[in-house]
Amino acid sequence: MIATARIYIQKSPTRKTVDDLCPVRLCVTYNRKRRYYSIKEKITNDDWLFVKSSEIPKIMNDSPRGKYRTIKNEYERIVLEAKKVVGTMKVFSFGAFEDRYFNQVKSWDNIFIAMIDHIKSLKSEGRFGYASSFESTLRAMKEYHSKKVFTYTNRIKVEERYKDYMSGKELLFSEINASWLRNFEKWANQRGKARSTVGIYMRNIRVLFNLAIKEHQISVDYPFSEYHPKEASKRKLALKAHQIRSIADYETKDPNEIFYRDLFMFSFLANGIPVSDLARLRYSNIERNDIVFIREKTKNKDRQTPISVPITKQMQLIIDRHGNKAIGHDAYLFPILRPDMTDHEQYMKIKQFAKMMNKHIREIARDVGITEKISSYTARHSWATISKNSGASTEFIKEQFGHSNVLVTENYLQSFEETTRREHSEDIEKQIYNHG
Repeated sequence: MIATARIYIQKSPTRKTVDDLCPVRLCVTYNRKRRYYSIKEKITNDDWLFVKSSEIPKIMNDSPRGKYRTIKNEYERIVLEAKKVVGTMKVFSFGAFEDRYFNQVKSWDNIFIAMIDHIKSLKSEGRFGYASSFESTLRAMKEYHSKKVFTYTNRIKVEERYKDYMSGKELLFSEINASWLRNFEKWANQRGKARSTVGIYMRNIRVLFNLAIKEHQISVDYPFSEYHPKEASKRKLALKAHQIRSIADYETKDPNEIFYRDLFMFSFLANGIPVSDLARLRYSNIERNDIVFIREKTKNKDRQTPISVPITKQMQLIIDRHGNKAIGHDAYLFPILRPDMTDHEQYMKIKQFAKMMNKHIREIARDVGITEKISSYTARHSWATISKNSGASTEFIKEQFGHSNVLVTENYLQSFEETTRREHSEDIEKQIYNHG
């Protein structure tokens, strides 16, 4: 998907000046999101920053004349400059575009400033979960570098939080080498961070290095040629069929337990649909007897592959029991989100929904004798495991998961297959040594 640029004349009455002049802006569009920029720094004549309503057709005409031709040529020059900047960007983001187009010096050689700028760009694109992982990485790096512990709550304004991050010593990309990364990893491990968490930190730092070098022309040695993050140990997150059955059959009169049990089971039955996609399902996603949707994780990609899930009898019962009663074509299927929520409010609500599901499903698991620490994501892992062990092909699981290629699915299933092989070997051993 390529960003586009054009001149936009704001004719809305609320935008006009007291002299009835319309502001002229540069409009940049990417992935159906628009941003409007002042062209004051780019225009050669400030008088052309505003135009009369009556002059708009004369300026925007295919063949303007006189001064109107001069004005239009100036607008086209500004747009062409913006398009050239877009053309140089392998990965577009509004933040990086603003840096380049307006020559704003944001000291991207300082990784803290780079991290904050990238976080803001991610949030502007609605990628709040990814932005949150970068915020965690930023906090850990700042604590390690400054030897100061940062403890924040959601009530603290983001601007104040970032201002605090920028206090004290700066950290340049040039200061980060393989030795720095190893010491940072050791420090994080000593503080009790899980290997998977440390792995996320390192991947995010690597992303920042790639952006700094490729997008912001920062001249620096690339430390990841010498340093390779350790892979997280594989965890058994999947349940067996009889364990899933015990959750489905769990009897309770607690309405919260019923709700979260049923939504967990819906996630499992719907081919392991993630909570982020489950919460966003609408009645418009129901086509005949199927639920058809595009994963939230891949919605911004150029190639979008719809996932089709048959609605089974038990799934329909759950919809009947918990679905929104005020049915409209575009109404949400389940009472998790509201139409008036912003993207960030939706993200926070889904995060809270997943937290509550984890709480209740773990309590249910404990009551039915499941010792594994499960979560909402266990439904997805369990569906993949049970499907694979029941003879489903990797290609089929790939399609139902919306993976980009079979290699991703094979890597996803690897730990399950290893577990199955070990259980088979142990079963053979028991038959030999535990006889009589």
